[in-house]
Amino acid sequence: MGRKYIYTNSSSSSDSDSESSSGPATRQYRRRQHRSQHQKRSTQISPPGAPELVGPAPQSSTNTNGNKDEKKKKKAKKPPQESIDQIWDKFSQKKFSKALAVLPFSPVPASTSGERGNELLSAGFERAAEECRRKVRKIISECKRVNTRYRDPGWDLDWDFKWEKGHCLNSLDRTKFDICHSNLINPSSSIPKAVKRVHEIYEKPTFMESILPGDIKQGSLGNCWFVACLTGLANVTDGIKRVCVEYDTKIGIYGFVFFRDGEWIYSIIDDKLYLRSPCWDSQSMQRELLQQIDREDVERVYRQTYQTGSKALFFAQNKDQNETWVPLIEKAYAKAHGDFACLAGGWIGEALEDLSGGVTTELLASDIFDVDAFWENELSRVNQEFLFGCSTGLLDAGYGDRDGISEGHAYVIMEARTLKNGTRLCKLRNPWGKIKKGNWEGAWSDGSKEWTTEVQEELNHTFAGDSTFWISYEDLLRKYQHFDRTRLFRDPDWRSCQRWIGVEVPWKAQYHEKFHIKLSRESPLVLVLSQLDTRYFRGLQGQYNFRLQFRLHEEGKPGAEEYIVRSHGNYLMDRSVSVEVPSLEAGNYVVYISIVGERNTRLLSTEDVIKRECKSREENEKLAQVGQAYDLAHSKAASHLQRLAKVRKQAESKKASESRRKERKKNWEKRQ
Repeated sequence: MGRKYIYTNSSSSSDSDSESSSGPATRQYRRRQHRSQHQKRSTQISPPGAPELVGPAPQSSTNTNGNKDEKKKKKAKKPPQESIDQIWDKFSQKKFSKALAVLPFSPVPASTSGERGNELLSAGFERAAEECRRKVRKIISECKRVNTRYRDPGWDLDWDFKWEKGHCLNSLDRTKFDICHSNLINPSSSIPKAVKRVHEIYEKPTFMESILPGDIKQGSLGNCWFVACLTGLANVTDGIKRVCVEYDTKIGIYGFVFFRDGEWIYSIIDDKLYLRSPCWDSQSMQRELLQQIDREDVERVYRQTYQTGSKALFFAQNKDQNETWVPLIEKAYAKAHGDFACLAGGWIGEALEDLSGGVTTELLASDIFDVDAFWENELSRVNQEFLFGCSTGLLDAGYGDRDGISEGHAYVIMEARTLKNGTRLCKLRNPWGKIKKGNWEGAWSDGSKEWTTEVQEELNHTFAGDSTFWISYEDLLRKYQHFDRTRLFRDPDWRSCQRWIGVEVPWKAQYHEKFHIKLSRESPLVLVLSQLDTRYFRGLQGQYNFRLQFRLHEEGKPGAEEYIVRSHGNYLMDRSVSVEVPSLEAGNYVVYISIVGERNTRLLSTEDVIKRECKSREENEKLAQVGQAYDLAHSKAASHLQRLAKVRKQAESKKASESRRKERKKNWEKRQ
């Protein structure tokens, strides 16, 4: 399902056109009917089909009592062109057949965000924030009334852990953290070993009293992309505080808002967190070793050593041993996606979008035309108009290091400075938060010969041996291949409109007219074409991946070479593509979109996953949770598809009526 975003600071409106002029047919493999589809921002996508190979049915011949053998009738072979035309006819069906609800017996509420007209960009945030505040305050009142801390009934880490279910940890399609007794007592197993509340872990817990970019440390999960995003937002005034809209540390409840599929959503959590080490009363090697020490307070020593402070946490943490905002925001983000395993692997640009509501553009260092203009107009405005993440080695499948820089790992750009002598430097941070690991070791690294006392004073830099480092602009572009640039919409006058629609994806990608835009006055314009974020329903995403592209045309000028601007397909981020137009004259415009579908046969179709889960599980809590997320996401295009189905039904009815009229006329003429 797809959606188009339009961000502009002038009055504008968006409209979608009729269905695509070509679409796929059903696909059959091994005589099993299969249909997969995809949903994208502004569009819901149905994948291309393939022909079914059908041979003539076997015929038998009999020879009884001297009867003559029946002659086999050989089917006349069709001309080559006719055969080819029939094959391709199967790829051009126009009926959208993607499953919009995997839990049809439990329908989700109708989506209110499938289409939004011209409104202030901040309006959506305020709606979600106010609803979150209302619910958190209601829960606080309830907890005070019955004298209890908040326990999240829908996402209870403690209950899920003690019953060894792991639904809060693992995705539908993968068990990353195997919570079983043998692993719990195995000191080398990389799984959480206990769950405790904040007041049981921290001696003097604080929440957002100190928000420092250098106070963030990645835990035992491959979500460097998200942790690096937190570092970037911590550099922006109120960048972190903005997403936590209501909380009560004594009750243990926190309400966060995140940007998902074109709208702000909220995630309310309790304060239970996973720990690295088991509780004292559980069997563990650490306990056995400490019990050999002849001390009366051995249990207190165990708790102080293994279960106290930020260092005791299994997932992300603050380096400050009493600050709690990092693990809590990570937990809220994991709950919004269904589990922690869903956060393994990603792009920093997508996390920045989710926490800021901005728009990310993927850039390759080799594609930058004017490096001086890039420095002056973009990098030098980091933390003001833009945030930047960077990585290297991803396009080369590398996981080693380049002069200390880890390949396949996310870094965030914290500062861009020009020294008095003209040298351009960038300050980066590694979310691992570890001393001398994954840090640049070349020129301008800590302790290198380039540092003088004057430069250290100018940059206010000390050799702390932490996870931050400086690198020259030239080395940055030479060592880092991939950049995520996220535009921040800090001007309150920005306005937006969006529409989710469903489209079929033809076998051969073509551009089709899908959206109309009207600008009432000259304005900068940001266009985003996006598909649904499948991370929210991991395991039910199906077999197809989709690559998106679009072109912007003046109305009445649809020629392929007459576009004003076009998107460029991303290498890594496939969730969306975007284009920024610094200034566009008032007028009417049309957006043409093109979608390429690619099938991954190693994945199961959505239908097969449902069949497997219903057949193999005694309880289907995880399927119910992921299924609800799937249905909620796909409901965004429901109204569009209903209108489309109505138009098609009317057209088919008219066609059938005309056919019947012609048949009656023909029969009448025969009788004359």
